Amino acid sequence: MFYAIIAVLLLMYYIFVAPKTVKNTMNMISVVAIVAFLMVLAGMTFIKIIQSPPEIFVGLGMTAVGCYALRDVLRLTVRPKNKRNRH
Repeated sequence: MFYAIIAVLLLMYYIFVAPKTVKNTMNMISVVAIVAFLMVLAGMTFIKIIQSPPEIFVGLGMTAVGCYALRDVLRLTVRPKNKRNRH
């Protein structure tokens, strides 16, 4: 509770009393803190994805191979038909 009160007092100082130079410094510190927080979240997400069952990765790989196969089939050229019948 003590730290919450200190945080509120610092926030009130920042909003109402702080000079422009301190506000610019606090903005840069805030940006760095937000970027660090997002990087930690990204790392935790990556660890959670790695802990997923292997079947999910196999399914994703099969889906990627299937998409490339369909793309290749759609890019095939159509051969002109010969007038002669081949038997």
